[in-house]
Amino acid sequence: MSTPSVLRSERPLGGARSRFANAWRLDGSATITAILVCVFGFMVLYPIGTVVNMSFKPGGLDAVWSLAAWGRAWAEPGLVTSIVNTLEVVVATQAIALPLAVMIAWFLARTDVPFGRALEFGFWILFFLPALGVTTGWLLFFDSSYGLVNKWLIDLGIVTTAPFDMYSFWGIVFAHLTTYGVAVKVMLLTPAFRNLDGAIEEASRVCGASGLRTLMRVVIPVLTPAIVVVLLMSVIRGLESFEIELFLGTPINFSVYSTKIYRFMSQDPPRYANAAVLATSILVMMLPLLIAQRWASTRRSYAVLSGRSSQSRTELGRWRWPVFAMLVFCVLFMSILPLSLLVMGSFMKLFGFFNLPQVWTWQHWRVAVGDDVFLTSLKNMLTLGFGTAIAAVVFYSIVSYCTVRLKNKFNAPLDVVTWLPLTIPGIIISFGYLYMALRVPVFTPLYGTMGILILVSFLGAMTLGVQIIKVHMLQIGNEVEEAGRVVGGSWIRTYLSIITPLTAPALAIVGVMVFAGTIRQVSSIILLSTGDTRVLALLQIEYLVEGVLGPAAVVGTIIVMISLIAAICVRLISMRFGIAARGGG
Repeated sequence: MSTPSVLRSERPLGGARSRFANAWRLDGSATITAILVCVFGFMVLYPIGTVVNMSFKPGGLDAVWSLAAWGRAWAEPGLVTSIVNTLEVVVATQAIALPLAVMIAWFLARTDVPFGRALEFGFWILFFLPALGVTTGWLLFFDSSYGLVNKWLIDLGIVTTAPFDMYSFWGIVFAHLTTYGVAVKVMLLTPAFRNLDGAIEEASRVCGASGLRTLMRVVIPVLTPAIVVVLLMSVIRGLESFEIELFLGTPINFSVYSTKIYRFMSQDPPRYANAAVLATSILVMMLPLLIAQRWASTRRSYAVLSGRSSQSRTELGRWRWPVFAMLVFCVLFMSILPLSLLVMGSFMKLFGFFNLPQVWTWQHWRVAVGDDVFLTSLKNMLTLGFGTAIAAVVFYSIVSYCTVRLKNKFNAPLDVVTWLPLTIPGIIISFGYLYMALRVPVFTPLYGTMGILILVSFLGAMTLGVQIIKVHMLQIGNEVEEAGRVVGGSWIRTYLSIITPLTAPALAIVGVMVFAGTIRQVSSIILLSTGDTRVLALLQIEYLVEGVLGPAAVVGTIIVMISLIAAICVRLISMRFGIAARGGG
């Protein structure tokens, strides 16, 4: 009789401990999530708030509120023109890129085009290539003075003057299209097309519709929400474009708002008030886009997957190989061709001049390797890339775990905070942190350090990195964590011992992607960089703006080589992870 008595006396005690442990776990997770909301919200919103405040208080935080700075800024010659130029470049780029990307994504995901997966990876390669390196390569082909295409057309008597000019509005649009304009959309839209329920297309074909008619009348309308989201994201990112416009626009006095802000800050003395007014104006103009993007991403009017979905591929018939050839041409034209020209330019004695007695030389490489500025910039680039990648892997995984696996009232605010950096142009965040470092005493020690560059780069990559990790964490069943907690593990121990190893492939992919994106970025760090913290991308833009194209080609080639290695690493990790996932299923 004593045994049941003992058991009865222990059950309430065990239940009380369990309830206490559960209560502590919930409170602890909510506290950490709330801390993350406050920390990341502060890091994103506070510098933006200082920029907006500066536009109304140009004399400092203690000054009186005034619209005087707005009047002076809008009267500044060229300010309105820079905004109009920005909108024109974005509209022209998206009007060409979106239809092209939709068609390519459909070919890759919904047709029997040969080697579709390999071609899709080709567009991933394009995403990793630095825009400045690709654009430098295009100069050898389309420069109005020495471009090979222009020379060939003139020598053949087809034209009398050079028809192509990279230093022009359409040259800038072309540079955007051949770098990120098309490639990013193909990356984002191809999975959406692939996940489409094939029964929809089959029903259309049963009614006698051709493949193209099915695409235009059925597939695209069904995928309208996804296409709209991708378009709005591209527009938002296009509004922050900087390096291409600075490189190709400076010789022709073509400014967009980001380069205008940079020029305001480069003057002596810097014109903070004008830059703040322009930055605030752009943020206000972006609000409708942010609202529209949020609305489109949360709409559930269309379903593309059902419980009994089927895969269906449109047979291209005799157009199968011509379409394959067209896609191969697109990938090679936007990657291999400009990169080959870039490498060729790095070995030319005088960039672009093929008629010299001695065209080729190692001089630019010898100078670069032996230059202390180059070596310091390379070291800074690697420090920035690895530092940002390590911080991203650690903190993005924590943020993703808190938003996906922990259930409390701070999940939604944390998720919103992680999307904020995507909606704020890098040049504006850079400007905000510059002002903080110069005017707010507690942040002054950050100025001129690699720490502030890592912080800004970390914020800029947060949206994409967190979303990738979240997708993989959502694929982990709840029973995995429950098993860990049954044996007495806290949520922290469960995260470290179970969730982290399971998401290791995703963390590796994010780390490599963040590294590759960080080493090529310009807009988000250019205002914060000093001579001691200059990275290779900034050294390259300095060479390009000054017209020193040979050394610029050398720097660009090195950045491209590192970016390609990163792209291959992502591919290998993705393939290994996919095989493991299928084996586990």
